[in-house]
Amino acid sequence: MKKTTLVACMAAIAALLSFGCTRLPASEETGLGPAEYEGQISSDELKSQNKSLTEELESTKTELEKLEKDYLNLAKNNEAMISRLREAESRLEIVESEELPEFSLENSDKAGIIRYLNESRGVLEDSFRDIEIIKSTDSRIVFCTKGYGDTYSQIFSWEVGKSQPEQIEGAVFDKDGSWKWLDERFVLIHKGSGNENRVLDAENGAIVGEFAAAKEAYLLPGTAALLIQKIDTGTYSIYDFSSSTEQEIKLDNRSRYSTFEVDAGGRDITFSGAYSDDGGIEYRVSATINIERLKEIYGIKNRDEADEGEETQEMLEPESQQGKTEGNAA
Repeated sequence: MKKTTLVACMAAIAALLSFGCTRLPASEETGLGPAEYEGQISSDELKSQNKSLTEELESTKTELEKLEKDYLNLAKNNEAMISRLREAESRLEIVESEELPEFSLENSDKAGIIRYLNESRGVLEDSFRDIEIIKSTDSRIVFCTKGYGDTYSQIFSWEVGKSQPEQIEGAVFDKDGSWKWLDERFVLIHKGSGNENRVLDAENGAIVGEFAAAKEAYLLPGTAALLIQKIDTGTYSIYDFSSSTEQEIKLDNRSRYSTFEVDAGGRDITFSGAYSDDGGIEYRVSATINIERLKEIYGIKNRDEADEGEETQEMLEPESQQGKTEGNAA
């Protein structure tokens, strides 16, 4: 009886102990029990690791940007080196070539072209060849080479922004030839052989007139009219290169004037000459005319007036053409 009672008590105690122990449930968020959290990290540790990775990523991006910048600088330096090498080769050709050299430049802004031409001229200092800048504007550089090829001298026009210049057709002269300014825009080219002359419009890089004259020509101020002396008759004429027309100046003793002179104020022109009669007596002749009066007599317009007339004519032409069309339709 006592043994049976002892067993029953032990069973009851075991039951009580079993009901007294509490088992923790699995997490609702992760589905893991307490024993299954081994090897997992806390949120603070995770944030710390993310911050570290972010900083490492930013550092890597900075290094990549620096490498890219270094590469671009290196590529730019290589391009600049190649460009300078090509310029050097071009200048070497300018020195060695007997024919007209080929000018070439990648950085073809105004300052770059002038620098290139001046440096090219510098390597020619000890030779009979030369490069001379005639006129530079914001849109073009006009320059002349001397000592090359059969023509000896050639004038070029180099438009800003282009890699190479162009030869101005007809703008050539031989070893005995020369060029000089007529005014701030036009250049007189004396070809050297014979008495052939050409007029260069330096602003537009083009030949605008051609004539033969015995001596120097004089540009009447503000016009496109040149005072020239004819080779065959010795008489004086006015040659207008804007219209390619020529008018003889009517003077007494017309063929006996050999020279002319413009006074210091640019107001009057004096023609003078000398001749002898059959008895050996020498006579001197002289004639003076006011330049404005000369322009009035021979209908010479100033360039700005001529340009305005051309613009007006261009504006009237479409209206005139329209009137003809409407008249034909009627």
